[in-house]
Amino acid sequence: MPASRADPSGYRQNGVNMRHPILGQAFHWKTSLLLIFCALISTHVHGTLSVTESSDSITIHLGSGSNVSYLAFAEFSLNPKSIIYAWHYDGLTNTDGTPRTGYDLFNAVAAETAGSPWALSYSTGAYGLTTSFTIGSVNSRTVDPLSSPVWTYWIQGGSEFVEFGDEGSFSFVVGNSLIISPANWDTRYLSNGSYDIWTITPFSYSGAPSDTHAYTDISGQTQTVTFGTYEGFAPVLKTSPTVVSSRILTDGKLEIVFTTVQGGIYQLEQKEDLKTNGWDEFTLPFTAMETHKTFILPTDHPSKRGFFRLIRKE
Repeated sequence: MPASRADPSGYRQNGVNMRHPILGQAFHWKTSLLLIFCALISTHVHGTLSVTESSDSITIHLGSGSNVSYLAFAEFSLNPKSIIYAWHYDGLTNTDGTPRTGYDLFNAVAAETAGSPWALSYSTGAYGLTTSFTIGSVNSRTVDPLSSPVWTYWIQGGSEFVEFGDEGSFSFVVGNSLIISPANWDTRYLSNGSYDIWTITPFSYSGAPSDTHAYTDISGQTQTVTFGTYEGFAPVLKTSPTVVSSRILTDGKLEIVFTTVQGGIYQLEQKEDLKTNGWDEFTLPFTAMETHKTFILPTDHPSKRGFFRLIRKE
């Protein structure tokens, strides 16, 4: 798998020899998923590529299953909008019992988009480090992985094993905020709703204390890894909520389960007729605490019709 940068002296950056992980612009959007609960429920089609586009992002859905992990590119030279691959899959382990990794995520995206306008590939330079990505017929800006800027690799959710951290090998839980990976794809373990994101950002390594980053491992101990200083802000990616399941309960109410991003602010809205303008608030804005949100919705409207949509506010 691609690594982004090496120090020719052999100094361990990012906890692994000559590897490091993304950074970029912040994105703001608002998108919705429309549901009709009378005769049919509109659900997302899996097993084939399905593309949704908002004003700030393009999301390509692939695979099938109850879990979803995201591989994203927040890089203007590839597309002014962030490109988000949403891989749907079952289980967090492979058939051989090993945990699913960022390597599996990338391979799944590359395999399932092959031959499509969203086909994903990459090129490498010195020490096998990443120099560019290609999506379809569009090649990104090419960087020198031994200079600056470089490709950086951000992760959110899941966990990571750092084999050669400055304080020895350790595993840590990534949490709900994007951080720069101190290792690489093959020891980055996915969770449902996790993010792996690449972009180009300025980088410098001087050996200064500011180049050392602390991580709390799974046993609560602080571990430090030195891999350099990155300038800029972590990317902020917004993905459309999708339907995980929908069913009519025994009392006649409708149960709908949406995907959500932990920390994202959402609101459920409704209207009786799609021909009318505007939507009415069905819930107050709320912060998602998990990767799914379940709603129990009434089906007793006098018109026997109703429409719901879940939007992400920020």
